[in-house]
Amino acid sequence: FHPFCFIQDYQNQTQVEQCWVGDANLALADINTEDSNIVSTYNTWIKNLVTTYNVDGLRLDTVKHVRQDFWPDFLSSAGVFAVGEVLDDRYNYTGAYTKVMDTVFNYPEWFNLIKAFLNPQADMGLLSTSVDLTKQNFKNGALSTVSFSENHDNARNPSGIFDPMLIKSIMTWTFGGDGIPTLYYGQEAGYSGGNDPMNREALWFTSYSTDVMYYKFITKLNQARKMALADKTAKFASTPAEVASSTSHHIALSKYPMLTVLTNSGNASANVQWSITNSGFKSGVTLVDVLSDACESVQVASDGSVPVTFKAGAPKVYLPTTSLNSTSVCGTKAQASSGSSSSAQDSAAFHSQAVTSSVILSVLASAFAFFALA
Repeated sequence: FHPFCFIQDYQNQTQVEQCWVGDANLALADINTEDSNIVSTYNTWIKNLVTTYNVDGLRLDTVKHVRQDFWPDFLSSAGVFAVGEVLDDRYNYTGAYTKVMDTVFNYPEWFNLIKAFLNPQADMGLLSTSVDLTKQNFKNGALSTVSFSENHDNARNPSGIFDPMLIKSIMTWTFGGDGIPTLYYGQEAGYSGGNDPMNREALWFTSYSTDVMYYKFITKLNQARKMALADKTAKFASTPAEVASSTSHHIALSKYPMLTVLTNSGNASANVQWSITNSGFKSGVTLVDVLSDACESVQVASDGSVPVTFKAGAPKVYLPTTSLNSTSVCGTKAQASSGSSSSAQDSAAFHSQAVTSSVILSVLASAFAFFALA
């Protein structure tokens, strides 16, 4: 182990990597990953673990507490997809770890995401800033991240945000962007536990009901993303998302063929009108809000703008009718719609950004190993 010392200064990377996590009540000894014998043992161990148990991927805890140049050989030995947890709000610091592993949880984005939807007075400009800073500091931008809205280390969002529309909007952001969307168990049930350990409630208390508001909402989000991925005219997985329009209280995130539109005005607000000026869609294209109960549709105006009416602060996810699957959410809308442009025309009409990365992050499989080395 490294010699005993507690981390006193998290700006001191040597302390972060070589001192011990914990406190006087529970000190976690820090393994000396500078020792070549220990490194060799770890590399052999992870290779055997993955092979023996057919592990599909790794979720690596406390990544920043191990030197960065340890990870490439370790992950090469593992030979499977890996996501690392770097709990920090700095984009440049967290983004550096995408150079040594497949992807990381986008913690800096999470901090801004929660702030932006904390209440109707919060600043949605934080999300536009997050998109820009992630592109600047992460290898392949947000394509090399995992997007999340809750986890086991932080209080659940409903413990401090009491408006269900704001909670839904937070969830929607994680499905509409570039990062691999993840959910923490219990979000679908509306669990509201505070800080650890109150945020680790037993799931069986729900009786595993699927007839609850958030479960149904998440089902729609998941179906929407699947339809976007299935659109043969689009390259949804590898096309970087762009902020189409934004104000201090609204944002439209464009990732063809999906247009995610959010507000933090909340469910107590009256109907709010907004025009998305840079939708990227051709005039006349019909877009369907697949999150709305009635599958409400809008038509792109002659100048390419999209008129939006927020009802009680509800989030919106728009897809062109040609992207809708007749067997999925809003499927009847796709069948009933007539006169809309073809898929090829819609794709050509969308002014998408050039793909700067050849890396396409695949959907994570079911068998994952979770562990920490620090």
